[in-house]
Amino acid sequence: MEKYDIVVIGGGPAGVTIPEQIRKENKNMSVCILSEEKVLPYYRLRLGYYLQNPIDEKFFLKSSEWYQINNIKLMLNSKVEECNLKEKFVVSRGQSIEWNYLIIASGSKSYLPEHLQNKELQNFVFTFRNYEDLLALKKRLLQAGKVVIVGAGLLGLELASALEGKEITIIELSERILPKQLDEVASFLLGEHIVKKGIKIILNNKIENAEPFQSGLKITLSSGQTIECDILIFSAGVVPNTEFIKSPENILNSKKGIEVNYKMQTKISNVYACGDVAHIDGQNPGTWTFALESAKIVAKNILGFETFYQNMPLPYFLKAFGLEIVSAGDMQNLQDANILEFLDKSKMIYKKFVVKNDKLTAYLLLNDTKTHLQLSKFLNSHVDIKLLESFLK
Repeated sequence: MEKYDIVVIGGGPAGVTIPEQIRKENKNMSVCILSEEKVLPYYRLRLGYYLQNPIDEKFFLKSSEWYQINNIKLMLNSKVEECNLKEKFVVSRGQSIEWNYLIIASGSKSYLPEHLQNKELQNFVFTFRNYEDLLALKKRLLQAGKVVIVGAGLLGLELASALEGKEITIIELSERILPKQLDEVASFLLGEHIVKKGIKIILNNKIENAEPFQSGLKITLSSGQTIECDILIFSAGVVPNTEFIKSPENILNSKKGIEVNYKMQTKISNVYACGDVAHIDGQNPGTWTFALESAKIVAKNILGFETFYQNMPLPYFLKAFGLEIVSAGDMQNLQDANILEFLDKSKMIYKKFVVKNDKLTAYLLLNDTKTHLQLSKFLNSHVDIKLLESFLK
């Protein structure tokens, strides 16, 4: 039975950031990463780009040499089948591996409704979350002209942007696109811009039924409308990867994520969780930034530098359709707030700042990333209104 000081479950950005941070302070702790993927850890945010481009070295977080040089054991194609928290070992590919510290950074997988998991639909219905999804979709898109994307969230819109040139229809359950990240003005501007690109958006709808039709699919929406397409890509919601946790020391919350404190620590002192699988106060930001920050906190605490998650509003980024959008803080709860706005529709520039009790609590920027770099340091801090007004120019 092998034993390591640190075993990391998951080869995503959080899983790789932990040993990277550990090695900055400690060259001797033994580290093992167990990744279910068959390839080196990669940038999931770049999956859309590689649908239309050949995969190159820029796809991967680190080179294979980096793991060797830093003495990090990376075990690919190694799904965790059992996780014994009491006796401190995991089982992967029939092999038991002991640990002193366990970090669960297993990420999440795409949600797919049961009625779309029918075997007769498997050649037409896809998710888009990992490398295997990329390969399958990349191949299928060669023969697909009509594409339906379910979900007008960040990933769904990035995917639609990557597939420009296809006949694309986006189906969204909400009344507008990106309802959590954008206000009504920005949603309208973005939606109008997307439609001008030749992409259809259908709001207030969900898929009631899908069935093979000719060489593709016939989809029936909740409104009764039917759509014919070659493939359907479901990009609405994720589910944390926690199936391997079947321990009496239950560390899962009601959402099946792993509940952690502000040190990213579970109920068990030497077991941590970070990234998409970790829930603080029952919530998970689900962002790349959170994955990296939470992983750094885990590493520092294992090294003995007591560090806490600050629970600061993390920005959401969208770069698609030739536009760049940044949203940070709560854009929905605007009661008793002082709102500052600027709009130049001809240049597709929109700025909105939310101030409460003389503090900048949220901001939304369309096509003005320079202002984001300046504003981010003021978020949740007291700020002079005149200073904010200068950013509106």
